[in-house]
Amino acid sequence: MRNMELQHIVLIYLAVINVVAFFMYGIDKWKAKRSKWRVPEATLLGLAVLGGSIGAWLGMKVWHHKTLHKKFRYGVPLILIAQIALIFLCSCRTKQHVEPLLKVIKEYKVEIIYDDNIINGMALKKPDGKTLEETMQYFKTVKGVTHVEYDHVYRLTNPVKPRLEIK
Repeated sequence: MRNMELQHIVLIYLAVINVVAFFMYGIDKWKAKRSKWRVPEATLLGLAVLGGSIGAWLGMKVWHHKTLHKKFRYGVPLILIAQIALIFLCSCRTKQHVEPLLKVIKEYKVEIIYDDNIINGMALKKPDGKTLEETMQYFKTVKGVTHVEYDHVYRLTNPVKPRLEIK
């Protein structure tokens, strides 16, 4: 299974689990008002743990449900923070993912201008004797490279001045 397919499946799962969690909090609130059988607290917290923490937190806010219970008031936001931290840590690149790319960069004689060690991003300078388009097309075919684009420079402090470059 390719990385993009897996990401797509994970996003669909997260969307579904969050919608389910959101409505489960609403259903439990509705049942509480009518003295009916309730959704177990373990189920509500379990939905948050399984990836539905945003839906659980929104359900608590929208339905005004379980907001006085400490394990919900503090537990659901802590679960959400832990999940965000986990996503951040999983998105950080590891040495095993970078070494094959560094080997390809060296073989193609590309210069690394900037390497962001936290998120998976690099700025590369094309080698002499190759066009920018050739270099971009080559790196689009390299295993592990998900996105290749032209360099963008954004300066918020300098006014925009048109510039003509002749090479």
